[in-house]
Amino acid sequence: MKKLLEKYGIFYGWAIVFYALVIMAVCFGIAHNCFTLYIIPVSERFGWPRRSVSAALTLMYVMQMLGSVFSGRIFRRAAVKKVMMIAVIIQPAAYFLLSFASNLPVFYLLSVIVGGCVPFLSFQAFTVIIANWFEEKRGTATGIAFMGSGLGGMIFNAVGGSLLTRMSYDALFRVYAAVIAAVAVPVVFFLVKEKPQELGLLPYGERPGTDGKFFHEVIYGCSFEEAFRKSGLYVLMLAALAIGFSTSVLSSTIVPDITDSGFTPKYAAMVNAAYLGGVSLGKVILGQMFDRMGMKRALTIAMLCLLAGLAGMYFSNLQWMHIVLVAGASLGCATGTVAYPLMTQSVMGNRDYGALSGIVMACGSLGGCIAPFFSNAVFDALASYRTAYIPAAAAAALAIMAGLLVRTMKKPGQDG
Repeated sequence: MKKLLEKYGIFYGWAIVFYALVIMAVCFGIAHNCFTLYIIPVSERFGWPRRSVSAALTLMYVMQMLGSVFSGRIFRRAAVKKVMMIAVIIQPAAYFLLSFASNLPVFYLLSVIVGGCVPFLSFQAFTVIIANWFEEKRGTATGIAFMGSGLGGMIFNAVGGSLLTRMSYDALFRVYAAVIAAVAVPVVFFLVKEKPQELGLLPYGERPGTDGKFFHEVIYGCSFEEAFRKSGLYVLMLAALAIGFSTSVLSSTIVPDITDSGFTPKYAAMVNAAYLGGVSLGKVILGQMFDRMGMKRALTIAMLCLLAGLAGMYFSNLQWMHIVLVAGASLGCATGTVAYPLMTQSVMGNRDYGALSGIVMACGSLGGCIAPFFSNAVFDALASYRTAYIPAAAAAALAIMAGLLVRTMKKPGQDG
């Protein structure tokens, strides 16, 4: 593969980005984003309340958050690829076993295992790997790679919904477990390379700085321990919490709110599909914005777009506002994945980038966990989601303020 890409003048790191997209599409897109497909059929099979079945998805979110917190320590002790090789065997096996789970504790346990593997096969693992491969265009590479989660969710939700009309939910568990294993195992074991040095390459855009050292050899910024004595980390954590909350309030209410506003479920699903496709593209655009504009401008523009998306939800009874919703949310909600690692390096440097980005991602996940409970509590109290969008907009504004106030740093020896 390396020789083939070199023949056409293509840097092998872009192949790594493609592999990341593919792995995220199946290991996150199927395992996480398709889990709602099973709530109704599992509930009907065993007579479990829907809220009890959906609690398994909450457990997956919690495990994703915990995995992000501890990933830095794990990657200090073991190579990223070795951890991925273990996770890529465990996840499809646990997903397959979900098809046999006939009591809630076992269903929950297997869901915890599936969710616990997610950070090591998606955002956190590839945050570290892409940082190894790209000195320049890191935001663009991150955005393309992180598209996989949304594309996988969009594609496999549509396919899974169709398959469930022809097969049982337990058969779908087995089919999708086979897909995860067939796609992700060979890619992780044989194609993914953790560092360009393994192939005798340098990171993309690598060149000597003004001090004569290559950029990737320059270690700068705070250590993990030092970071907790700096206000910048806490500002980042607050911003991530606000971003996770505001983006999740929007994304989790699109279908029910538009349906409650008098539109058909089919139309609401079409709007949601347009949103999912838009977010996938938005991740690439946002990554390029971070590369070209820097953190402060890119984050501000993205959050302003999120505010426009929330306005579209607030006036969801007006059909033309659905265009505003999709356009704004496509870029705004992309911050919920792409922005966290890029913000972390902009503020904290690269010394313990992997571990610190895990902390920031975990705060974003926490905000995402809180949001559905909050928005549904608002609905239960007021029979409408509209009031929930006001604190979500306030959180987005808080993220803008945090991004503008926090101090960023540049790598020593880097021009400009």
